[in-house]
Amino acid sequence: MHAALSGWLVGMLAVGPAAAQTSLPLRLTPRAVPTAAPSSVTVVAIPLDAASRTEAARLAYWAEQSVARSGRLELVRLSEALDAKGKAAREAKAAEGAESMKEGQRAYDELDTQKALQQFEAAARAFEASDMSRNFGELSRARVMKAASQVANGENAAAQLEIRAVLAVDPRAQFSPNFFPPDEMAFVEKERKAALAGSSGTLMVRTEPVPAQVYVDGHFKGVSPVELKGLTAADHFVTVMAPGYAMEQSRAREGDTALTLPPSESVRNLQSISDRVTRKSEELERDVALRELGTLAGVSQVLALLVRGGTGTAPLQVTGLRLEVSDGHNLAYAVGAVPSGEAMATGSDAFLSSLVGTDTTRLAGNKPVTHFASEGGANRKTMGYVMMATGVALLAGGIYFGMEASSKEDDFRRAPQTSARAKDFRDTGKTYALVADIGLVTGLVSAGLGSYFAFSGGGGGGSSKSTPAPAPAPRRSRSTPPPAKTESQKDPLAMPPPPKGTKPMNDALPMPPPPPASKTTPAAATPAPASKTTPAATTPAPAPKATPAAATPAPASKTPPAAATPAPAPEPVVVPAKAVDTRRSREDDAAQREEELRKRREEVERQRRELDERRKKEEAEANAKRQREEEDKRKREDDSKRKDEEKKRPSLDEDDLRNY
Repeated sequence: MHAALSGWLVGMLAVGPAAAQTSLPLRLTPRAVPTAAPSSVTVVAIPLDAASRTEAARLAYWAEQSVARSGRLELVRLSEALDAKGKAAREAKAAEGAESMKEGQRAYDELDTQKALQQFEAAARAFEASDMSRNFGELSRARVMKAASQVANGENAAAQLEIRAVLAVDPRAQFSPNFFPPDEMAFVEKERKAALAGSSGTLMVRTEPVPAQVYVDGHFKGVSPVELKGLTAADHFVTVMAPGYAMEQSRAREGDTALTLPPSESVRNLQSISDRVTRKSEELERDVALRELGTLAGVSQVLALLVRGGTGTAPLQVTGLRLEVSDGHNLAYAVGAVPSGEAMATGSDAFLSSLVGTDTTRLAGNKPVTHFASEGGANRKTMGYVMMATGVALLAGGIYFGMEASSKEDDFRRAPQTSARAKDFRDTGKTYALVADIGLVTGLVSAGLGSYFAFSGGGGGGSSKSTPAPAPAPRRSRSTPPPAKTESQKDPLAMPPPPKGTKPMNDALPMPPPPPASKTTPAAATPAPASKTTPAATTPAPAPKATPAAATPAPASKTPPAAATPAPAPEPVVVPAKAVDTRRSREDDAAQREEELRKRREEVERQRRELDERRKKEEAEANAKRQREEEDKRKREDDSKRKDEEKKRPSLDEDDLRNY
């Protein structure tokens, strides 16, 4: 009995607290699983030629809009990511304005309209110092609530002035009848109609030193230089931004306004990355540079648009890719044509949606997907190492067989000359000498070419990243640099005798009559200027038995093994030609960039002179107008004085005239 009672008490004590809990329903409750934060992505548009600079900046804006509409990626403006201090200051002002709006709304609800007026004024000032491309709507709302507070305070005249100023800049601003009485709402509609009817102003916006995205009153208007029509007669908020430069904001009326964007601290890094992508737009170096840009911007993905074309109304040729900054995996890749100008807004939607809509699956083993014109960089480097090892082995074999040939020569000299053994020594020594010559020559050529493939990489800096350089050549044939390269290839070949110049050399030789043996000398000297390997190849030639074999293939290749001796010589000739071509192409690219910079400076200087002349002309017209107004005012004052004096004189009536 005691045991049963004790067990019952223990059970009640254990179940009681659990039964008292109200958070133990009998049904299962769904638990919210936190979703992963969207990946951050920045958009960069890199023009591959000077004609597409403006269109590239325009395409970058529509790409940002496509990213924002997708809802699966967090957009980070590249201009803000590279100007962290300016972005932080503008965001602080926006937060300050939002807090002032909250305090002003609370004071207005508590009927403390005087405090509400002060808070709404502070909010308007804070929003003006923030990013107006995003917070212009908040600024209009703060000014509307400021006018509402003035109406509540009985300051109707000041409220009407504020309403007129708001509608002059933003004719579509919303005024709620909850804050404005019917008389004021009628005034609002009257001023709105007047502002829309007077929308005939024109504003030209220019930027220096680069084209920039232009926002007017919070709306994107294009890329500078841009001409805006249909503006109201008021001071509009103009915001311009470009990657690598700090955002610039100003207020401007109709006419011409020029804004200078100050460079940010990362403008040099951005320019270096853009140059690398432009030079190697179809190689591994492109993705490496874009990954560095993503690290610089602090994002996990980079959406890059490589733009070419844009002359006249021709469509742009765009290569787009979205890659992971961590390992370079191409999440999306597309190549296509995009219309230029105003048609870009709708014509680029399908192309951009394909870059942000879905992600490409990785390869087996979680390997990244890449898109290059040629992915043989590692293979080429490996081939270089293999050729170097083969060359070393051939050189070692050549030295070994050379020593054996020398040993057989000694045995031949010691043996009786008429014996069969001496004949065997002689034949074996000739074979060893021939094999030694072939091994040395081919070993040197193989080692030289292997060194070129493994270390030079075609002049790209000694890594496999630049090995795909020969592949993009046909794709770049539409641009200016490839023709310059072909000309540079012809120029160095034209300085020495041309490729068919064997006959001119033979014609020139009879001038000093050479001995019969000198005919072999030009053949041996022909490859000497083109390659440093040829003198090394002629080192084993002094062997008494190798000299005839080397001279025999010059007139006619009678013996097949000897024909292999001069055969590898033309291949090393290509090495310095490619190096010269690479240097020439770099010099041509540098000269072309310097020419573009010079033309750009001249254009900027010309625009400055035109702007100064226009300002001087406007000042002269204003001074002349001021002088005319002062002259008219002086005349009016003189007329009024003369009339006052006439009035002061006593008038003569008829009696005075009669008495006179």
